[in-house]
Amino acid sequence: MLKISFLIDSNSLPKGGASIGAAVAIKHPTFLLNDKTHPHQDDPDYAVPVPSGENVRIYIQESNYGSTGGIAPNGIIVRRFNDVPLTDAIMNDARQRPIDIPNFDLDLGPIPDFIGYNTEETPKWTQTPPSWAWPNMPLIDQELRAGWTPTFVPYVTFNASKLVSGLLEYGVVFALTRDGANVQYFYFDPFLKIG
Repeated sequence: MLKISFLIDSNSLPKGGASIGAAVAIKHPTFLLNDKTHPHQDDPDYAVPVPSGENVRIYIQESNYGSTGGIAPNGIIVRRFNDVPLTDAIMNDARQRPIDIPNFDLDLGPIPDFIGYNTEETPKWTQTPPSWAWPNMPLIDQELRAGWTPTFVPYVTFNASKLVSGLLEYGVVFALTRDGANVQYFYFDPFLKIG
């Protein structure tokens, strides 16, 4: 499996389109390959090599960890393969298409999302346990409660063709919400070298 994670700073994006049909083009973002930096990660013309038949997963990740927005890939555009414009007929023909039909899926998020104090308890002075380095010393602490609301990391996945090889110029469409209600759409155009 080849994992491509495009890093987006949502705070530096222009205002996005209000629908997928009005998505706003942005410059090719920095990317990671299999969660590692790459010598060509900032080169918009670099074609990521993909072995024939390889599964590809594309993630959009927030690069500005101070942001509270939600971001997800929600479309794939196929433009040209070996400099030939692609059509619906080609993409529906398994013998000619460079990638199979993409699927959109979710990974379970990586970390618990809540820890806080138990406000129903009033802290009281007690003593440290006898086994501690400072035994029987005055200690005041506050009980914590932790929770985990499942969070998800969206991605789009497809398989590279085993039958054809060459340069695929494609596009990734993604959506951003800053408030959980309003969605803005964007796209950019990377390359894959299949085979």
